[in-house]
Amino acid sequence: MVENISRKVTLLLGLAALSLISLRALGFRMGLDLEGGTRLVYSIDFDKAAQEGTISQEELGNRGKLMTDLISIWRERIDPTGVRGATIRSEGANRVVIELPGSASSVGRSVATELAEDGTSDAAALILMGDQDLLDSFPEDGGLIEVDGENIRYGIRRNEILSDLTRGLDGTQRAAHVAGSSVVLKASDPWRSRIESTGHMNFYIEATSSDLIDADPALSTDIEVERAAVTTWIDDHPDVPITEYNRILAGRGGAASRLRYFPHRATADNLETPLADRLLAVIVEEDPAWRFEGADLRAVFQSVDSFGFPAVGFEMVAPKQGEFGDFTDEHKESVMAIVISGEIASAPVIEDKLPGRGIINGGTGGFTGKEVQDLIQVLRSGSLKIAPTFEQQETVGATLGQDYVKRGTTSAVIGLIAVLIFTMFYYRRLGMIAAFSLIFNLVILMGAMSFIRATLTLPGVAGIILTVGMAVDANILIYERIREEQARGRKPMQSARDGFANAFSTIVDANVTTLITGLILMKVGTGPVRGFATTLSIGIITSMISALIMTKLLIHFQLEKKSIKNWSMMKLVGDTKIKFMSKRKLAALMSLVLCCAGLAGFMKTPDNQKLGIDFLGGTTMLVRVNEPMQSSELRDKFDADKNPLLGQATDFTRSVEISPILNSESEGGFTAFRLTSKAGDSESSGASLANIRTDVEGWLQDVLQGGPVENLAVVDGTASGVLYFENQHPASDVVEGLAKVGIEDATVTEDDEGNLAFSGSVAAGSTIENLAERLQLDLTQFSDEAGNHFDLASPIGELNSVGAQVVSELRDQAVAAMLLSLFAAVMYIRMRFAEYSYGFAAVIALVHDVIIALGAVALAIYTGLVQVEINLAMIAAFLTIIGYSLNDTIVIFDRVRENLPRMKGKLSEVLDVSVNQTLSRTLLTSMTTLITVSLLFAFNAGTGNVIEGFSFALIIGVLSGTYSTIFIACPTLHWFESRRIAKGDHEDSAESKAPATAGASS
Repeated sequence: MVENISRKVTLLLGLAALSLISLRALGFRMGLDLEGGTRLVYSIDFDKAAQEGTISQEELGNRGKLMTDLISIWRERIDPTGVRGATIRSEGANRVVIELPGSASSVGRSVATELAEDGTSDAAALILMGDQDLLDSFPEDGGLIEVDGENIRYGIRRNEILSDLTRGLDGTQRAAHVAGSSVVLKASDPWRSRIESTGHMNFYIEATSSDLIDADPALSTDIEVERAAVTTWIDDHPDVPITEYNRILAGRGGAASRLRYFPHRATADNLETPLADRLLAVIVEEDPAWRFEGADLRAVFQSVDSFGFPAVGFEMVAPKQGEFGDFTDEHKESVMAIVISGEIASAPVIEDKLPGRGIINGGTGGFTGKEVQDLIQVLRSGSLKIAPTFEQQETVGATLGQDYVKRGTTSAVIGLIAVLIFTMFYYRRLGMIAAFSLIFNLVILMGAMSFIRATLTLPGVAGIILTVGMAVDANILIYERIREEQARGRKPMQSARDGFANAFSTIVDANVTTLITGLILMKVGTGPVRGFATTLSIGIITSMISALIMTKLLIHFQLEKKSIKNWSMMKLVGDTKIKFMSKRKLAALMSLVLCCAGLAGFMKTPDNQKLGIDFLGGTTMLVRVNEPMQSSELRDKFDADKNPLLGQATDFTRSVEISPILNSESEGGFTAFRLTSKAGDSESSGASLANIRTDVEGWLQDVLQGGPVENLAVVDGTASGVLYFENQHPASDVVEGLAKVGIEDATVTEDDEGNLAFSGSVAAGSTIENLAERLQLDLTQFSDEAGNHFDLASPIGELNSVGAQVVSELRDQAVAAMLLSLFAAVMYIRMRFAEYSYGFAAVIALVHDVIIALGAVALAIYTGLVQVEINLAMIAAFLTIIGYSLNDTIVIFDRVRENLPRMKGKLSEVLDVSVNQTLSRTLLTSMTTLITVSLLFAFNAGTGNVIEGFSFALIIGVLSGTYSTIFIACPTLHWFESRRIAKGDHEDSAESKAPATAGASS
C-alpha cells in the first residue's frame, strides 16, 4: 500500500528528532498572557528633536503621526512575523511601552562565571573567564549581571569582554571588583539593540585638508587643527555625545560646516581606545545627489566579506545606482565610512567603481551572525526620526495570573486527552493510529514553532486548536472512506487503499484552501493576525504530513501482520436520507433574522463595552501593597461580590489585567503589581485619571502600602517621618540628601518593612505642608553615591493613559489581508471546482458564522452571563472560526463534485446525498473540536478572564460552522448553480433558434 517505506520512515524519524532537539535546545516560550515578560519604557523628546532640526515644525505639530510611525517601525523590528507576541503601545503624550514575552524566564537562571581581571567602579569593560560554552550563555547584545551585589547592565559582549556598562542599577552600590568575583547573569536584553538603534544609514568620504579649503581664506581650516579641536571639546564635555559637536560644526559656516565626526563601533580591539581616537572625520557632500541614505536601499541581505566573515550586502534603488557608481568612481582610493545609527559600521577603501551595490563588513573582527541579523532587520524596517530615551525596565508576571494559566493549561491537556480517548474508543485500532499520528503532529508542530522562536499566546493557542481540529478531521475523513469501502465488501487492504485514495483530494483541497488564506494573512497582515497565520500555516503542513504519511504508514504496518479481518469501528450516524435542501428556505429565513439581529445588537452595543484595551486604549498604573499577595488575591479586590468597598462593577474593574512585578517577590507573594485596564466612557483626560486614582485608592485602601511620606511631623524645630523609597539607598547617603532639602543633622533608621524613618532639625517656620513638598519634589532631584535618584514610592505610581495597540493602520492592513485571502480562496476553489459559485458559497457561509459569533458576543455582553470583549485574542478566535468554516464547507463540496458525474437527478438531490454521506464525518469533527473548546470554557466560566470569552466565541463558531456548512453553504451553492444552469439552457435555446429565424427571414 505504501511505496518507498524506508524513505518515509527516515523522513518521519528525522522530523521527530529535529523537533525534539529544537525543543530541548531552544525551549518553548510562553507569551505575556501565559508567562509574563519584560516591560521597557522609552520616552520621545519631540521638542528637542525639533530644536535640533531632526524633525520639522510641521511634523512637530502632528506628534500622533510621528508616534504611530515609530511604533510601526518598532513592531517590524521586534516582531516581523507576528509570532513573538510583543505588545507595543503609547503611554501618555510622549512615552512608548514595549512588553516582550519570555524575558522573565531568564531572570535568576544561575548562569555564572568569574571576573578574569580587577574592575574599578568606573571601568569601561569587565573581562570574564570560563570556557566558551559558558561565555556564550551571556548574550552578545546586552544583559543584566550581578557582581558582588552590584547590578550592572552591559550593552555588548565580545567573546569574554563585556562593555557599554551602566553601573549601580536598582539601588545597588557601585564598587570595584577583584579578579575571581562571581558574575551572575540576571536577565538578558535580546531586543534593546533593535529598539534603540535609530537605523539612520549614511555614506561619507573621509575628510582631508583639501576638503576644508574655503573660498574665503578666513574660513579655511586644516584637518589636524580640527582633530585637536574635537579632542579638546571631548575632554571638556566627557558626558556629551559627539552628535552635539557635529551640530555645532554644522552652524559654523565655511567649508568646516560640512565636517562631521563619527566613532568606529565598539569591538574587542578598541574597547580601551579613547573616544577621540576612535573618531573618523568625514565630509558631507555638497551635491545632494551624492548624499546616500538608508532610504535609498532597494535590498538588504546576508552576505560574507573577503575573509569569510558574516556581512550585510546592500543594493541601491534603480534611480540611485548610477549616482552611487559616479560617487565611488570619483572617490577611488578614498575611505568610505558607512555610518549606521551614529557609528561607523564599516570603513573600506574604495578600490573600484561600485555600480549600486556593495557589502558592509564588521572590520578586522567581522560581525557576528546575530549582529548581521539585527542590522538587516533594523535597515529593512526603516529609520527612527527621533532617537528614543530608555527610561525604565521591569519584569512582570503573566497577565492572566498563575491560577488562570493553570486553569487554561489543565483544560487544554484534559481536552486533548479526551479527544484521544474518544477517537480510540470510536475507531478502535484505527483510533489508536490516529492518536499516535496526532501526538506526532503536535510534536513536530511544537518543534517548528520552537525553531522559529515563536511565542505561544492565546492567538497561537487558537491556531493550534484549529490545527488539531483539522488533523483529527483528516483522519476521520480517511476512516469514514475506509468504512464506505468496507461496506461495499472490500477487504481490509483494498478498503484502506481506496479510502486513502478517495480522501486524498478532499484533504488536500480543504488544507490547501486554508493554507492559501494563512499564507496571505502571514504576508499582508500584521501583529497577531500574522502570528496566527504563521502558526496555522505550519500546523496545516504538519497535519498533512501526519495524516497522509504517518497514518498511512502505520496502517500499512498493521496490514502487513495479516491478522486483520476487518476494520472494526463504531457508527454514530447510520445511512441517513434527510432532505436537507427542503428546509433551505426556512433555514435561510432563520439565519437572516439571526444575522440582522446579531449585527444590530453588536452595532448598538457601546464601544466601551464590546471593545477591549487593544482597540480602545486605557490606563496603566503601578500598585504597591503592604503585604505580599498573589495576583488572584488582588483581583478579588476588583470583584463587587468579594469586596464591599467596590460598590458596583465599572469598565475599569471588569477589564483590569493584573501582572505581578517579579522583583517585588517576598514571602510567597508580591508587593508590587502592574494594573492595566481599558478606558471607560471618558477615561482619557487628566481629570479622569485623577478620578481613577481616587477610586483605586478607595477600593484597595485596606491593602495599599503607605507613602510616599508617612507620619510627617514638625515639633519644636525637629522634623520626623517615614520615607518610602523605590530602591534601597545607604542611610548615610539619605542623610546627605535630607540636608540638601533643609533637614539638618538627621538620623535615619530602617523599620521592619524596609522603609526609612528619619528625624532632623529644620528651620524655624517650617510647616508640614512645605516639608512634604520639599521631600516629594526636591529630594527626588538628588542621587546617592551610586547615581540612583531618591525616588519615593507612592502606593499608586506611574498612572498614565495608554494608547490602543490596534491603531487604524493595523486595522486597515488586517482587513485588507482578510479580503485578499478570501479572494485567493475563491480563486483556488474556482480552479479546483471549475465554478465560482463554490467559492462564493463558501465565503457567504463563513461570513454568516462570523456575524453569528458577533451577535453572540453582543448577547453575552447584554446579559452579563459571559465576560467577553473584542480584543486581539478574540480576533484570533474569529480567524479560527473562518478557518474551521472554510475547511468544513470544502469537505462537503468535494463530495458534491465527486457525486455530480455519477448521479442523475436534480442538484438538490445531489446535495442531499452528499450531505448525508458526510454527515457522520461532519458531526464527529465538530464533536472532537467542541470537546476541547468546551472544556476550556468550563474551566474558565465565571472567572472573567480572557480565556472565558475566547473559548465562548469558539464554541459558537464551531456550532455555527457545522450548521452553515449544511444549511447555508449548500443552499447558496444550489442558488448560484441553478441560475447558472438556467442561464446556460436559455443561451443554448437561443442559439438553436437563431438559424431557423435567419432562414425564414431570408
